Amino acid sequence: MNDIIVKNLFEYWTLVGSLNQSLRQTPYFKYSPIQNSDWPKRVFELENSAEALNAIVELLPTDNFPARIATSGSHAIQHDERFLFNFRLQNMAMSLEDAQFPFEETPEIHQVVDTEEILAYAHVATVAFKYHFNADVFANALHQSDQVKAFVYAEEGEILGCGTLFVDSNKVAGLHTIGTLPAGRNKGIGRKITERLLTQAQNEGCSIAVLNASVMGEPIYAKLGFQTYGELQTFSVKE
Repeated sequence: MNDIIVKNLFEYWTLVGSLNQSLRQTPYFKYSPIQNSDWPKRVFELENSAEALNAIVELLPTDNFPARIATSGSHAIQHDERFLFNFRLQNMAMSLEDAQFPFEETPEIHQVVDTEEILAYAHVATVAFKYHFNADVFANALHQSDQVKAFVYAEEGEILGCGTLFVDSNKVAGLHTIGTLPAGRNKGIGRKITERLLTQAQNEGCSIAVLNASVMGEPIYAKLGFQTYGELQTFSVKE
């Protein structure tokens, strides 16, 4: 199951990079040297070898080469002194096949359709995750792929929360960038957005939903039925 979760994330990054004409691939890994955006600027699908790690160090001086490297499971990077561990996310999944969602309809949540909402989505994501989430990069994926659907939570005309559903090539539903502004926290907005994404995923015929949660977010998603199967670890090259 952990491989299924990670594949969804990496396929999503591959799609976004491709649609923004910024996906690069070496014999050892993929990466997206996207300009003016921290997302999805990552090295990923990294081969577990010394040669792969040497290639990262060699490419690091290249313009816009990503500073972050994402891996999952046991990997040589964990024991290489040239790299610094940054943070981890919990790889979580739940079955949708027999799930009966008692979720109440939330009229404050609706699907993103116009440029103004994409800009608001990018603002929420930037504030919530503390990295620059470029609206144009996101818009290119949203407008060019029916695999990607975005939703926002609006209250009295102000967008306070966001979340994205990405259905990969195996019909696995990935829940991504679920976040809220500080003014919207402690109101259950993140949970409501998650429920809306799960409902959408089930309506689209997906049998599994996956996500990558922070350590603090893990118990919240567990209450909805998600189970933890592994970790996604992020590293950087030491200065």
